Amino acid sequence: MKLPFRRPKIEHLDRYLAAKDYDTALAAVAGELRRNPRHFNLLLRQAEILGMAGNREQAIGVYREIAEQYAKDGFYAKAIALYKKVLKLAPELDEVHAELARLIEEDLRKDLPLEERLAMAQTRPKPGASQGGPPDEVKELAASALFSAFRREALEEILTSTALRTYEEGDIIVTEGEAGSSLYLVVTGTVKVFTLGSSGEHLALAELGAGDFFGEVSLLTGKPRTATITAKTPVVAIELTKSDVDRIAHEHPEVHTVLEEFYTRRAQETVEAVIRRMREDA
Repeated sequence: MKLPFRRPKIEHLDRYLAAKDYDTALAAVAGELRRNPRHFNLLLRQAEILGMAGNREQAIGVYREIAEQYAKDGFYAKAIALYKKVLKLAPELDEVHAELARLIEEDLRKDLPLEERLAMAQTRPKPGASQGGPPDEVKELAASALFSAFRREALEEILTSTALRTYEEGDIIVTEGEAGSSLYLVVTGTVKVFTLGSSGEHLALAELGAGDFFGEVSLLTGKPRTATITAKTPVVAIELTKSDVDRIAHEHPEVHTVLEEFYTRRAQETVEAVIRRMREDA
């Protein structure tokens, strides 16, 4: 008598991984990707599991293929995150930053209006676009525009200096009042923004997701953090520190100008602006 075949289920993925049953884990992810081939986090898990299973070259190939497609579609932040994953598996592949800088420089659509860039990106299937729909994709494209504003030599140094950070639900990313010296760009996930009220209570201000920045003022001025930010969901973010920016700006003075202009254009969307409006209303 034949036993019924049981398909691996994505909801049991952690169980398969705990048992180091990587083949079953990969089968579960593959099954889910057949239903949702644009799922960024699933594609990441697929490559991560390949690495855990010892298939380093295959994992690197998956990361690079997805990253190149993202870069060509103008979603540079996600491409950066994927190339950082490549470097974690193979630190010797430091040419990936030059590769990404070249792809960004060669992206002839980077100076087009956002609506046109989004329309062009959607004309072909991407291996993992934002799942929030077009509004989120517009926001991600706008955020990625920061990287296309640098000249290639400065851009390559910026890309090399960025760090990929991951946070679990409930993790504190920055704390109000503490010294701050870095900027964060959310790649995936959602963060919650709080500030202290007049009685010492925590007041919820906003939630930020993929394509949102926070910490720009700390990076540009070194001033203390103006809010506490925690991970509402698992979060992947890109961090760029003030010390790295100052070092790069020593050779490429335009870096500070680019960051200041970018911050000014997006000021109404920043955490600092939310706090300022709230205090003005009070």
